This record gives sequence, structure tokens and C-alpha cells, in this order.
Amino acid sequence: MKIGVIGAGFVGLVTAACLANNKNKVKCIEIEKNKIKLLKDKKLPFYEPGLKKLFDKKFNKTLFFTDNYDDVNNLDLIFITVGTPYNTKGVNLKYIENSIKDILKNYEDKKLLIIIKSTVPPGTTAYLRKKFFLQHKNLTLINNPEFLREGSAVDDFLKPDRIIFGTNQKKENLKQVIRLYKPFKCRRFVLSYEESEIAKYYSNSFFASLISFSNQFAYLSDSLPNCNFKKINETLMSDRRLNIKSSVPALKNYLVPGIGFGGSCFPKDVLGIKKTLDNKKIHNSLIKSILKVNSEAINHGLKIIKRNFDKRKIICILGASFKENSDDTRKSRTISIASKLKQLNFKFDIIDPEVKKIGSFKCQPFNKKSIKRYEYFILMTKWQEFSGLYKISFASNVKIIDFRNFFEVDKFKSNKIKLISLGSSALS
Repeated sequence: MKIGVIGAGFVGLVTAACLANNKNKVKCIEIEKNKIKLLKDKKLPFYEPGLKKLFDKKFNKTLFFTDNYDDVNNLDLIFITVGTPYNTKGVNLKYIENSIKDILKNYEDKKLLIIIKSTVPPGTTAYLRKKFFLQHKNLTLINNPEFLREGSAVDDFLKPDRIIFGTNQKKENLKQVIRLYKPFKCRRFVLSYEESEIAKYYSNSFFASLISFSNQFAYLSDSLPNCNFKKINETLMSDRRLNIKSSVPALKNYLVPGIGFGGSCFPKDVLGIKKTLDNKKIHNSLIKSILKVNSEAINHGLKIIKRNFDKRKIICILGASFKENSDDTRKSRTISIASKLKQLNFKFDIIDPEVKKIGSFKCQPFNKKSIKRYEYFILMTKWQEFSGLYKISFASNVKIIDFRNFFEVDKFKSNKIKLISLGSSALS
């Protein structure tokens, strides 16, 4: 099948590379000059495990890159994967609308399926169809949300747990995209535009709510003596109604307290659904509380830092990316913590295996030898490289604040290392 993918960002490149490796000919359209130059030079603009291997394998064989829309009439279907950033007015749709306009400038009257993969507020796909597609009988528009996690996106695409097709048109128009996804073994849902759009926000808001939920109780545990939230959490995990098996710990991971969520999805999407609910005049105190607790996480973390760290010593911040196995620093909690620490006149270095710079702060690569000079550590990202910190022989006493509940307490039995975990009576 001949496929177009508009936008060579995270979703676009993963989609293009995975489909190109599945016996399809894929043309990725990217109008940003620096990015398209990078891609044509066979370089990726970001780090994502497994993506480079797929990219290199199919580059200029079944995976091609261009900065123009000249070839749209030779395609069977087109994915739109451009960004939908959030601003004070809500989710910005200009990049999607511009993409559709560019398609239509070159479009000749032939059957063509256009698929919105970008996350859009409920009602958007119907609005776009009414605005751009009604006069084109051979154009079909569907909504097909993505559920890709940074750090495991290739695996998520190739082994999905569900695929959603949103359409308000005839179901027979889905034949091509159903055939495209035939090799993927999972549940398929044919929904309306609006149901499909809500499903994406429902999913991301749910997982964001779990993070804020556990954090709220972790803050309480920090305020009281004799508390270890990990133990408290295990009691909930044992509830048979949750049906959490140790071999499938994904849900459990979202209930581990931390310094809050960041990245390109959760903050934007929770704000996006809040704006939609506001516009519909629907009471949304639950959604607001998810954001409020997430915002409070930084101040809670600062209280723990100020109680345990002396300003005269340099802090080593472990991790710049918003999560492990990614170099994405968008809405990273590290930039929030680092900015606050700078305001409070704390001195610090930031170490990350992939990130070279975050905001105005330069980062250093992880090195076991150079790390020995620090006495204070703050764990912000769960990179596997940091897991062996307990094995390092430090010259002096060390304090580690674990803001991701990443380290195993039992491994830090050395008299020279004091581990302070979120939810472990850190402020009692």
C-alpha cells in the first residue's frame, strides 16, 4: 500500500518507520527545513529505542522523505500526525488545518483516505470534515488515535492492545485502513468521530489521574512518622478487584508516587479535555484536581530538598528527560526543579545519558568515576544507568532523594548512603 505520513515528529516517524517495515511504501512529508535535511542525511531528530534500526533498514527503500505534497494523488491513504499544542485559547489546530489545505491544493478528484492520528478535542474531526471535505465526494476522513508511549513506542505500534477507527461516514470506507492494520493482532473498535476522540483523552486522563492520586497519599505519608508508601501501595495492589499480576505491572507503575507527570502528552491532553469541558460548561473538578496535585508536586519536592540539603554543596540531579529511554524534555519535571533550585541559590549539575541540554542548563553524560565527587543526589528520571548507584564506593556520606521511587531500599544499607524516598516520612 502507498502511504503518506504528514509530520516527522515522534508519532509521525514511528508510524512511518513501522508501516514501512510492514510491506508498505511510505512517504513522510515534513516542511521544517532543518528536520527534513537531518532525515535525508539518514539521521533521526530524537532518540527512541528500536526506531533507528527500523529507519536504517528501510531508508530510501520503502521509507522516503520529502518537503512537498506533489505526490498526494499517488497515495492510497494519508496519516496526519502533526502537533496539536495547547495554548491559552485551547488546543491549536492550525497545523492540522494547514496540512489539509496543502493536501487539497494538490488533490485531484480520486479516492483518498485521510486519517487524523494527532490528538484532537472531541468534535474536531466532524468540524474538519464539514469545513474541508463535504465538497469532495471521493475523500474520506477518519480518526485513528495513537497510544504510543515514549521509550516503548515501536513496541506499542507493532504490538498494540487496541486500534480505534472513528468515522461518521459509511463503514465501507474503512476497508483500506482495516486491511492496512490486518497484520496487527488486537481488539478493533469502530466508533464515531466523537467517541474515538474522547477515547484518547479518556485514556491519558485516566493514567494521569492515577499519578496524582498516588502522589496525594504519598504527601500525607511524608507528613507522618513511621510511613513507607511503597508498603501502603502494596496493600492496594493486592486487591483482587484490580487484578494486577506481577508479570504485567504496567498499571502498578502509574501508582508509584513521584515528582509528577511531564512530557508532550499528559499535561497537554489533561489541559485539553479540561478546556473542552469548560467550553461545554460541564463541572470538571476531578480533572482540575489532577492538574493541581501535579503542580504541587514541585513544591513538595522542594520542601524535601531544603530540609535535607546544604546550599554549600553541589547537588547532582540524575535525569533531564521527562522519562527514561527518551531524550524528550518537554514539560520535564527536571527543568521545573532546576529553575526553582537556581532561584533558591542551590548549586547543581544535571546528568543524563541522552540529553545534552535542558532549557538553559547544560547536561553531563553519566560516568561512574566522576559521580563519586558528589554528596547530594536527586533522582528525577528512572534511567537504568542509575540503578547501580548503591554499588559505588563514595568517599564521604551521601544523601539521595529518590523522586521516582526507583531505588530498592534494601540495597542501600551502607552507612555512607542515606536514601530518602517520596512517601517515606520525608517531612515528619
